Amino acid sequence: MKTKDIILATAKEMISEVGFHKATTANLAKTANISEGTIYRHFESKEDILLHILDALEEQFSYYIEAIRKKLDVKDCSLEEIMTEYFTFVTNNEVDMKIMLSTYGLLDSSKRLMAVFLKNLELVLEECIRNGVEKGVIKDVNVDDNATVVMTIIFGLTRMHLYWPNERDVRKEAVEFCRRSLLK
Repeated sequence: MKTKDIILATAKEMISEVGFHKATTANLAKTANISEGTIYRHFESKEDILLHILDALEEQFSYYIEAIRKKLDVKDCSLEEIMTEYFTFVTNNEVDMKIMLSTYGLLDSSKRLMAVFLKNLELVLEECIRNGVEKGVIKDVNVDDNATVVMTIIFGLTRMHLYWPNERDVRKEAVEFCRRSLLK
């Protein structure tokens, strides 16, 4: 593993465990078994490390959105797929998601990424619901409002999964609830 990757992996774990402000470059260097100077050869600052983590998460999210959009383009995507694949995305990127959520109130880059996540998720949900209404498989509902509601459910479940992992996991039940609520 390259030094830069070691720094990023160590920073991810440290930030997700102790928070961004408590994660210092000195502690990061000690944990990664490198000098603090080595960190600064690869990154300008602790904020730069965070930006790299968030950029990588945004790239992974764009792959998820791109895959959903391809299915939507051929009108072959269901609400269940969007939700299930999103929950899989969250599970596969738990540490990075926790970092984004925990730094949301601290840094503009986290706020921007959160806005990108929510808006893109809402847009694919709108398109999916619109396609379903046109096909006659989804009730004739207000698309924008219902997409916002489903997005809010998804986002709330994301936070529950990440921050209260010992609570009952109701993601499958949420998918079924949305299905029952919207499908004819």
